[in-house]
Amino acid sequence: MELFHTVAVMGVVFLLAFLTESLTEYIFGTPLDKLGVSKYKWVLMYISAALGVFLAFWYQLDLVNLLAGVLGESIAPSPVGFALTGLGIGRGANYLHQVVNTYFPGKQDD
Repeated sequence: MELFHTVAVMGVVFLLAFLTESLTEYIFGTPLDKLGVSKYKWVLMYISAALGVFLAFWYQLDLVNLLAGVLGESIAPSPVGFALTGLGIGRGANYLHQVVNTYFPGKQDD
C-alpha cells in the first residue's frame, strides 16, 4: 500500500508541475509576447517558482518525507521539504522527469 501511495503522490506532483509550467506560460508569458516586452520573460521563472511553492504548502506535498518513508526512514514533513518540492513543481514537469530518470533509472534494455 505504501508504494501505491508514493506513486499516487508523485503523480500529483507531476500533474501540478505540468499545470504550473503550462499555465504560467499561458497566463503570463503570452501577454508579455503580445505586448512586445519579452525582455521581462525571465520573470516567468520566479512566478512559476512562487506558484509551485504555494501549491506544495497548500497541498502539504513533501517529496523528501515521501521518499524517506519508502526507504524505511522516518522524517516528519517540514517547511523545507515543502519548499524544495514546490521549487521542483515550479521548475516544471520536464525537470522532474529528468531528476527521476537520473536518480531512479529503470531497467535498461541491452
